[in-house]
Amino acid sequence: MKFLPQLIGTLCMALFAHAADIPAPEKATEDNLKLPDYKKLHQLVENKDKPILWLFLGDSITHGAMHTHGWRSYPEHWQEVIKWEPRKPGGYRRTNDIIVNTAVSGETASGFLKNIDWRLNQFKPQVVFINFGTNDANKIGKLDVFKKDMTTIVQQVRKMKAIPVLQVTNGNMRNNPKDNEYNAAIREVAAKEKVLLVDHAAYWKKTMGENQSIKPWMNDSVHPNGLGHRAMVIKLATDLGFMDPSSPTLKMP
Repeated sequence: MKFLPQLIGTLCMALFAHAADIPAPEKATEDNLKLPDYKKLHQLVENKDKPILWLFLGDSITHGAMHTHGWRSYPEHWQEVIKWEPRKPGGYRRTNDIIVNTAVSGETASGFLKNIDWRLNQFKPQVVFINFGTNDANKIGKLDVFKKDMTTIVQQVRKMKAIPVLQVTNGNMRNNPKDNEYNAAIREVAAKEKVLLVDHAAYWKKTMGENQSIKPWMNDSVHPNGLGHRAMVIKLATDLGFMDPSSPTLKMP
């Protein structure tokens, strides 16, 4: 019964965050379209005879811990989109693909690197989604070290012949000035390393505003609720060129 108030709150939020009130994300960003990895990614997906292992790295947001209250997290939504929904008229379902999520609550980029063999290297992924920064910006550390760590992760993914996808995580309501610095650092690494980028923070700001205005998509000051995770997978699919308006998953409830 202790989760009943949160459930009621989430259902109420859904009424205020109906799809009709939320503009659709822009199409795949021009920066992504210019990258060799964009074409490579679509070639992988179009080859229905070769399965893909999609690997998600990150913290509690990617983990989907607690704050969804039973709703799907954005990696779980991605699994539905890729493995079941046809994605386009006359399309196909990639039912043999595997989605692995090794995200850990409270994790940082440097913490991940200490466990990289277990959470990344043991797998043979074709695509790796990387989402760190929320905890990094909230702990004592240096921005240049974070940039170096993120670069190391990207380079290790490339060494495995996989496609890295950097994410600037969702907006939040904790009013930490370091968040903007760390978000900018992720964008900088993406540009320098020519990595596909999904900028959730920019989309949330454009769509919902800042601080308390994003509350309908949040469970607390940092973590997205079920609606927030739906917004994240919509942005993910859009920026990577897989947005399908007919998808039940890729629209707000």
